[in-house]
Amino acid sequence: MATKKAPNTKRKTAAKKTRASRPAAVARKTSAAKTVREYSLAAAAGKAKAGVRYDPAAALGQNAPAMAELMEPRPKTTSRYPISNEAFEALKAAAPKAKLAVASAVRSKDVKKRGAAPETSAPLAPGNEPVAAPVASTNFAGISATGWLPPDCTMAVGPSHVLASVNSSIALYSKAGAAVFQRTLTQWFANVVQGMTIFDPKALFDQHAGRWVLLAVAVSQNPKASLHLVSISATADPNGSWRNYRFDAMRDGATPTNNWADFPALGVDNQALYVTSNMFAFGGAFQYAKIRVIPKAGPYGGGAAPFFDFTGMKNANNSVAFTIQPCHTFGAPQIEYLVNTGFPSGNFLTVWRIVFQGAVPALLRTQVAVSPYSLAPNADQPGGVAPLNTGDVRALHAVFRGDSIWTAFTTAHNWGGPNRASIQWCQVRAAVPAVVQQGVYGASTAHYFYPAACPDANGNVTMVFSRAGPGEFGTIAYTGRRAIEPLGTLQGSAVLKSGVAKYVGLDQGGRNRWGDYNGVASDPANGRVVWFYGEYASAVNTWATWVGSAFF
Repeated sequence: MATKKAPNTKRKTAAKKTRASRPAAVARKTSAAKTVREYSLAAAAGKAKAGVRYDPAAALGQNAPAMAELMEPRPKTTSRYPISNEAFEALKAAAPKAKLAVASAVRSKDVKKRGAAPETSAPLAPGNEPVAAPVASTNFAGISATGWLPPDCTMAVGPSHVLASVNSSIALYSKAGAAVFQRTLTQWFANVVQGMTIFDPKALFDQHAGRWVLLAVAVSQNPKASLHLVSISATADPNGSWRNYRFDAMRDGATPTNNWADFPALGVDNQALYVTSNMFAFGGAFQYAKIRVIPKAGPYGGGAAPFFDFTGMKNANNSVAFTIQPCHTFGAPQIEYLVNTGFPSGNFLTVWRIVFQGAVPALLRTQVAVSPYSLAPNADQPGGVAPLNTGDVRALHAVFRGDSIWTAFTTAHNWGGPNRASIQWCQVRAAVPAVVQQGVYGASTAHYFYPAACPDANGNVTMVFSRAGPGEFGTIAYTGRRAIEPLGTLQGSAVLKSGVAKYVGLDQGGRNRWGDYNGVASDPANGRVVWFYGEYASAVNTWATWVGSAFF
């Protein structure tokens, strides 16, 4: 969750037993002839009212006056994680010198740092397959600092436009970088909610239906309220009308709770939208992760929006599932895949599968072993100022394309000297599931964190991430790999936008907030192009954002 400059970030703690109905574990045989423990979990049904039309162009006129953003302190919680804050902070403090498990992933050291490309709005030119990749294409300035910490960069790319969003604003650009409009999320959702704090945006372009989708969460403490806010364009033109929906996040299906939603994620396939969030009790602890399945027929038609909730998910080792990432699905596998890591460390990914049985979704679980991962140290900056917060091990983005799930997260790794925040990434063949390849990427001279990876139509991958170290201020960088290259390897990185000054933006918990994620998206009009969006230190204690694209 994001905050204004003086946020209350005390969040919530040790995992309590959820009040949600418990799923039953059943054994089944996989195609690999392994017996696994798998959930058979019933969905709880609910419904949101019909959406309200919103016209971004009309927001320029007299009928949509500017509205002041509300920043209410975060609801009091005893921990921000499934473990106590104290246990988490002790692990982070020990991370620079912690003894790490031996990595089984391919180590790919970043040794070819290319300088930042000049600002350009030149379109992608056709040409031969590049030798070194990814090749930079269009890049331009994104949204400037809004006063929120951290920005939480997310993006979507359509046929002709790029949509960027941060806490707590949204902006639309042409693919050449021309600004079309910018609104706060308070203005955008004003026709369905007022008097609530709106934060943590996520966005995507649904290539299955030619629709833009924007997600955010909203919270109020008096009276207690928590919402999933969803906005859906009527067509593939983001300048046209949209419909805004408010879903009561405090309900599990139709059952009321005392919980509020944080850290949402957004996925899509040809059947439904998939919204996930971490649920915290007002005045209490982390409760459980929630998966909300929203079949497209209702909201895409502008009518009421029935949905189904899954809650109380656990990993195969009986630990609570935390920050479940739904995939942006390409193709039509008739299965939506979701993924999460263990917390605060682990050596597995939990792979969830949602399959519609008639009109009702069913949730199934399998697990795949991966290289060990653990909490990374925070990122040093030049001059000895407070290090940038590198977050934790949660998966921050997931894509299903071809036959595989692609995801990446931050881990600790030792390249010589103290441990460094590094990137661990995986390609998992979904049907088995089984790891196709996995790698660890970074260097001894800097920290690599908040990765987001996306494959193109040809199986090449582009990854954006944050980087900082004793010799580098907070920077946006990217890397990638061609499908024909050795498994587990990534190429030397390139800089999208270099940080130019120290950055200190402390929350009330003393964390120097950065991230919490970067954005990445495949271009639906050109299967070779991947776009990305991130945060860099643009001046002393000031963040700004930059949009880039690259291709193989």
